[in-house]
Amino acid sequence: MKIYSITNSNGVSNYYIGINQIEIDPKEVQITKLVELIEVIQSHYEDTILQFFNDRYILNPEHIIHACYFVQKAFYTKNNISNKKNLELLLYLAAKRQIKLSLECFGVKSYNLQNRRISFCIISLEDNIQQVNIEINNYLLSKDISLNLGDLSIDKYKIVKNYFEFSDNQILTVLKSYGYKNDIIDITSLNLESLYGALNDLICEKMALLSLEKRISF
Repeated sequence: MKIYSITNSNGVSNYYIGINQIEIDPKEVQITKLVELIEVIQSHYEDTILQFFNDRYILNPEHIIHACYFVQKAFYTKNNISNKKNLELLLYLAAKRQIKLSLECFGVKSYNLQNRRISFCIISLEDNIQQVNIEINNYLLSKDISLNLGDLSIDKYKIVKNYFEFSDNQILTVLKSYGYKNDIIDITSLNLESLYGALNDLICEKMALLSLEKRISF
């Protein structure tokens, strides 16, 4: 499990983020049980939210951290799209306004359960992430496993790039801002950190535009 302490930014209060993956028994855990657990945790811990998600289109932990920031900012400025923070998190992970579309891509699916690996995020104003994590494992009879959300691969890069419909020109523009000199993207000459960095910047920009779009709509 990774725990991040986020200090005050743009008026948003200090908060903590926990990102974890657990091994579950698909015979013991169904999607309805995950939904129930979200309600249990949020009733037990004030100012704490929990969301399970399908990590297929998650680029890396930074993708999640950026989404958490925009969720906190949206509720602080009262520009939230959903009335529930855990659903707002899915909207920002997907960078989409439609809850249905966000759930289709980032909601937990039966194949996640069959693979026995579930990803989730906790956001809290209190330093209680470890305590919440223990309650999650007790409720689901699960256990922590090594995070693989930070693993780099060309396949993951392509999956996320295609999901967000980023063009090579968009990627190239960001790469050139890093000092890349070529006029085409030569994956063989680029390290994965640079490609992931470009995608991170573009995903964050999409989230920012979603936040701005909400503000304009008022």
